[in-house]
Amino acid sequence: MARTTLRVSLVLAVTATFAAQVWAGEVGQCVKTSAGEYKECKGDCKEAYQTAKDACSNKDHVCVEACREERAECREATGFDAAIDACNDAKEAAIANCKAIYGSGTPERDTCIDNAQLVAFQCRDQVREASKDALKACRAAFRGCVSACPPGAGPIDDPKLCRTEAKDAFKACYAACREDFQIAKDACRNRDHVCVEACRSDRQLCKAPIQATLDAALAACKASKEAAIALCNGDEACIDQAQAVAFVCRDDAHEAARPGLQACRQAFKTCVQACPPAAP
Repeated sequence: MARTTLRVSLVLAVTATFAAQVWAGEVGQCVKTSAGEYKECKGDCKEAYQTAKDACSNKDHVCVEACREERAECREATGFDAAIDACNDAKEAAIANCKAIYGSGTPERDTCIDNAQLVAFQCRDQVREASKDALKACRAAFRGCVSACPPGAGPIDDPKLCRTEAKDAFKACYAACREDFQIAKDACRNRDHVCVEACRSDRQLCKAPIQATLDAALAACKASKEAAIALCNGDEACIDQAQAVAFVCRDDAHEAARPGLQACRQAFKTCVQACPPAAP
């Protein structure tokens, strides 16, 4: 009898574990699907925005889209994005090496990671400098292409107001996509959306003072960089050094803010876990 009870208990435990794994997989797939729909929604917003902008400039949208495609091809041909990706890939490999060599939380690991991030910043900066003229030529070619496009449906009375309204509509469209995504995620996780939204609001309140301090620190880094560059008198090595110092300054500011932001995220997680299931 005791053996039978034990076997039943084991079966129930295995079944529960399997069900939890299946449920976790279903939730993950549900969120993944919602993320795909969110991305598609944002793409629709962008397309609508570009169409509206072209109408504000009284330019044929199909022609301007062709110009945008040519600009993208021109940018790809410069090798800029591939070079930036290579800098970032090298950074990730260096950081992984730091983690393999040094223990978690040690000053040596932090220094190693900081150095890897600085090297990656300098790598990206060199790529930008090397690609500056080529990217500028791509932008100039794009402007020339658009200028040659035929008129659209007709001139707009106030093009500036038209572009402002198009941008506002774009922001509203993005916000609606995000709200739909959040509702879908909450439904995937079977959490009451109103409750989770209250948790999100609390998270924003938690982050606000930390973000304000971070923004002030970043602004101070920028001001110091600009002052240092002004004293360089165009010397490239001096400017590169000023930019590197500013990068370290920004990195320190983000590291100082990280514990507080992590605490806000943990509080949000705890809040969400306490939310009731979604209504049927």
